[in-house]
Amino acid sequence: MSNLLDNRYRVTSVLGSGGFGETYLAEDTKMPSKRRCVIKQLKPVADNPQMYELLQQRFHREAAVLETLGEESRYIPKLYANFAENGLFYLVQEWVDGLTLTEEIERNGKWNEDAVRKLLISILQTLIYVHDRGIIHRDIKPDNIILRAGEPVLIDFGAVKETLNVSTIRSSSQQAHSIVIGTPGFMASEQAAGRPFFASDLYSLALTAIFALTGQYPQQLGTDPQTGEVIWQPHVMGISANLKAIFTKVMQFDPRDRYSSAREMLEALQPNPLNQSKPAKSVPIPPAMSNMQTVAVTPKGYTPPAVQNQSVYVYQSQQDPKKKVLGQLLAIMIVGGAIGAAIALGVVIAQNGGIVAIWNKFSPFNKPAAKFPFYFLADSAFEDIESATRKVEKLKEQGYKDAGMFLISDYPNLGESKWQQVYAEKFTNLDGCKSKLKEHLKFAEDAYCALASPNKKDPVQRFAGSDLPPIPSPSPTVTPSKTATPSPVKPSPVKAIRDYYALINNRQFQEAWKNLTPIFQNSRPKEYREFTKFWFTIKNVSIIEVRPVEIKENVAILDVDLAYQREKDNAILPETLRISLIWNADLGQWQINETNQQ
Repeated sequence: MSNLLDNRYRVTSVLGSGGFGETYLAEDTKMPSKRRCVIKQLKPVADNPQMYELLQQRFHREAAVLETLGEESRYIPKLYANFAENGLFYLVQEWVDGLTLTEEIERNGKWNEDAVRKLLISILQTLIYVHDRGIIHRDIKPDNIILRAGEPVLIDFGAVKETLNVSTIRSSSQQAHSIVIGTPGFMASEQAAGRPFFASDLYSLALTAIFALTGQYPQQLGTDPQTGEVIWQPHVMGISANLKAIFTKVMQFDPRDRYSSAREMLEALQPNPLNQSKPAKSVPIPPAMSNMQTVAVTPKGYTPPAVQNQSVYVYQSQQDPKKKVLGQLLAIMIVGGAIGAAIALGVVIAQNGGIVAIWNKFSPFNKPAAKFPFYFLADSAFEDIESATRKVEKLKEQGYKDAGMFLISDYPNLGESKWQQVYAEKFTNLDGCKSKLKEHLKFAEDAYCALASPNKKDPVQRFAGSDLPPIPSPSPTVTPSKTATPSPVKPSPVKAIRDYYALINNRQFQEAWKNLTPIFQNSRPKEYREFTKFWFTIKNVSIIEVRPVEIKENVAILDVDLAYQREKDNAILPETLRISLIWNADLGQWQINETNQQ
């Protein structure tokens, strides 16, 4: 049996893995040079063979459009091929040789204003090309800009998940919501709510530029609790008034207050282009339309093949207004057909228990090709990918550069849970994990080590903080008392918060109510009734991070990052609360006494 994908591509390594598929580095065995390429594996969502066939047709159509988009601009990766195999879809794309902007800043330090301006001008020219074709990138960030010979290549367009997965589609009387795609921190508020605009890309680009200037991620800059805007000004005091004014406008909380287009922002950066001593490169602007995600890649010395059937997908600019309108209508009909098919499929999906459940029932191939056992330092687990992704980003900010996540059911010895397991680090042996467990317990009190294995019979070998040997301490010589009663160990306030929200998720509202002080219980009208009424509107609440502000013997103050999943539409609503707790000695537990939004 051949171990080649499409009987052609030999996988050499796994570059990444996520809920929507895996990414591989491969070599093309049918090319004399054994050209390197990146292969993106996508898991389609289908209910039956007919739906699968429709999605496959849509996938091939969108891939053809993506090919045109990459061929017409060298600042977007090219698509070499696409195919379907064993129920999975694959994109074969060029490999971009260079560092990401993140790697460049980490290795060589922060950029000055001139370098950042050149970056902005280049990316804005690419966004003009992309936005003019009705495409929103959705995930602009330093990791998605690769510097090839000093020129930025924009990778990983974020609509592929929406192309093959339709979610949150309701009845005709309700509004259909977009899948939330993007990276927390770099993502504008309207995009986090599932409604991105072209201005959302400009917002993300500005934060990317600020990262290049400061080396700091958005979460490190701080947020104004009154306006919700990122507090970036104190970190870029040395920039010109012009660039500061541009950042001020594009970073507005309301997208209507930002620049209306990438072209308008570019004009603000270049108020008098005739006086530019070194004009920025010109990006070609032949149109194309696509909703697909690209993957980083670019070999050297490759002559791209001719684009087939280009006239179907390419809208050519016309001087004649009537022809221009006709072309726009044709483009709308093409895109509208795809959207209509998506909505129809989405309704069926929603009626049958959700996209993940349908796909797991339908396809026997919805499993990664090869899984190997490994030990991991468990941090937390989440039901939704978005919350898990945010937690992974938090861990990386704390210094866990190898933090990641995986679907628990992909490793049968851990059980059949469909939750995402977030880990701080992977290990080849249990002793290596044990050596890091004690340190990580400072961040996650319920952290533990375990084995993830594709073999269901393998033991989990769970090793928690309670299994660590106690630290020996010298025992003073004392006269034993007649009745030596050991004092009970007081649980930590962090654990109390985790236990409280676990009760909420398990719908044990009466028990959760007991975790509130009488003062807090009586601080709201109708008390318990209003308490349960609110929580019945929430499907699930995930704890992203708990940060101790102050902990004393009987009083504690914690900042808690939460993500609520709303019951009616599955929308994810992030919130940060400052929670005050008081130790109740009679009950032997911490109780919540006050909460305030941050």
